[in-house]
Amino acid sequence: MPSETRVPLRVLDTPVDLVLVGSPGLRDTLQARVHSAWHLALRAGEVPEPEAVVIEVELRAGPPEQGGYQRASLEVRDSDLDRLMMRLTHAVTAAAISAQSGTLLMLHAAGLAHARSGAASVWVAPGNTGKSTLCRTLGPRYAYLSDETVGIRRDGTVAAYAKPVSVRVPGRAVKDERAPRACGLRLPAVPARVAGLVLLARVAGHEGPPVVTLLPTLDAVQAVTPESSGFMSTDRPLTWLADVLESTGGARQVTYAEVRDLAPLAADIMGDP
Repeated sequence: MPSETRVPLRVLDTPVDLVLVGSPGLRDTLQARVHSAWHLALRAGEVPEPEAVVIEVELRAGPPEQGGYQRASLEVRDSDLDRLMMRLTHAVTAAAISAQSGTLLMLHAAGLAHARSGAASVWVAPGNTGKSTLCRTLGPRYAYLSDETVGIRRDGTVAAYAKPVSVRVPGRAVKDERAPRACGLRLPAVPARVAGLVLLARVAGHEGPPVVTLLPTLDAVQAVTPESSGFMSTDRPLTWLADVLESTGGARQVTYAEVRDLAPLAADIMGDP
C-alpha cells in the first residue's frame, strides 16, 4: 500500500500538489474530505508538474492539538479534521499568492461571473466582512471564482481560486470549509474577464437600498491597494490597477446592510442570468 496519496490542484494559475500522508485509514478519510472540498480546483491527471508547489498534509490520531501554526507552512498536520481543513486552506492560499506575486494582480475579494458570458464582478473587502456570504447568496445565480482572492491577468481575464467556501460557525473559532457544490456554486463555462469592481462597506444599521458611489480612479486605487497581495512585487502595479478600473468604468463603493440587496448591482455588472 502506498505511503502517501497525491491530490493535484490548480489555484490562481498555480499547480499545487497536496501530498496526504499518515495511517491508511486516516489518510482515506482526509482524501475524501479534500476531494469534496476542493472539487472545483482539482486538475486533471495525477502526474506531478515540475513547478508544482508541494504541501504535505497529515490527519493525526489523538486528542486535538494545542498551540499556534504558521499559515505559510508547507506542512499541515492536525488531529482535528475541521481545523486541519481550515489550516490547509490557509497554506494553499499563502503558497499560491507567493508563487504569483509579481505575475497576477491579486485582490482580497470575492469573485463571481456570468456563467456563459464570463463577465466578472470583483467584490473587494477585508477579511471576515461578508465575501463568503456574498458568494453563497448571489453565487448560485452566477458562477464562482473565489471567496478569498481574485487574480487578474495582464489581459483582464481572471485566474480562478475556486477554493472551499469558508463559512464562519457561531461559537467556533474554526471555519467550515464547505464544498462549493454544497453552496450551489460552479465554474463559468468560458474564461472570466473583469467587468466591474466593487468596494464593499457593510453597515448593520443601514436602512433602505444600497448606496452606490462611483469613485474617481485615484480614490479607488488608494482604497483597493491595502486589499491586495504581492502588490509591490508587481511591475507598475498602480498603473495596472488604474487601467483595470478605467477599462471597466471605474470602481463602485457600495454601502449596504444585507447581501441579498446587492443582487441588482450584480446584475448590472454581469448581466442577469
